[in-house]
Amino acid sequence: MFSKVIKSSDILKKSSSAQTKRKEARRSDDRCVSIINGQMHPVENWSSGGMLIAADERLFSIGQDCKFTLKFKLRDEMMEIDHNAKVVRKSPNKIALQYLPLSKNAQTSFQKVVDDYVTQRFAESQS
Repeated sequence: MFSKVIKSSDILKKSSSAQTKRKEARRSDDRCVSIINGQMHPVENWSSGGMLIAADERLFSIGQDCKFTLKFKLRDEMMEIDHNAKVVRKSPNKIALQYLPLSKNAQTSFQKVVDDYVTQRFAESQS
């Protein structure tokens, strides 16, 4: 369900050819950070399948399992999502992580982030 909502959303960026090859649509407009091993890393983009963070690539290895917390700034609250991921790609100052299968709770939390963003954009368009 979460994947279908993200894919069907007209507010997603679909400009690059890499974007259309992805399994899940990437979101880059949300204000969020990730916390891994007690260190905060900016999130460049995320989807229901994974995320790209800005981090020192020497701290991670391909295939490494990571426990993380994503913190999103919503309209009226801070949303925290705890989950696990695997490092699938790294390049200078960038790490790509693929989430392990999402729990229902994580899916619901990600959906709340998307809903909040859509609501915020709609409210802005009406003023």
